[in-house]
Amino acid sequence: MSHTPSPLSFLTRRSLVLAAGAALAACGGIPLRSLPRLVQLSGQMLDANPAHFMVALQVDARLTPPAGAVPYLLLKLTPKVAGAFEPVDKKLPLAMSSTGGATLGLDAPGPGRRWLVYSLPPATQVELQRIQATVRLAQAQPGYQRGGSLAMGVEQNELAVADPALARTKWSTWMQVKQSEGFFEVWNGTPEDIRRLAEK
Repeated sequence: MSHTPSPLSFLTRRSLVLAAGAALAACGGIPLRSLPRLVQLSGQMLDANPAHFMVALQVDARLTPPAGAVPYLLLKLTPKVAGAFEPVDKKLPLAMSSTGGATLGLDAPGPGRRWLVYSLPPATQVELQRIQATVRLAQAQPGYQRGGSLAMGVEQNELAVADPALARTKWSTWMQVKQSEGFFEVWNGTPEDIRRLAEK
């Protein structure tokens, strides 16, 4: 990974990037107050306890995700010079958490709103640990000094139901990497925005 993070676009066209870069301030939907946390995000993920990683979505109370629909954590490590180290490109499913938002320190959602909280299930926690080990191994290789990029994203388009009545309701995505630091908002928009990104 290079010492100066370069701006990153979408990991996939169905994901919302949460990677560091000065250009993020101009990206639609990313709160300016979150930029300091986003700058540190890639490094924090390497040391994070997978059991503490969570995604919380504040949505319209009428929104019910389709059966089996979950968000995904996307991780992509790419060498600047091909072959310098083994790249990583993973899509890890989260699972609905039984823990309520208030218990996790999230503010009450307000009238007509609700929290959908997701965490990494045990099998995915193990996979994230493998990825963390792979990245550390890459960092230790001489070829890593040639640079590269580590990007994160959350794919959530499966949850954005195509209901015209909900298309332009507020959708806010929050993330917790360290339990001691709690949640912070990483994106806000509407279900319509999410579906539009998925179609590009």
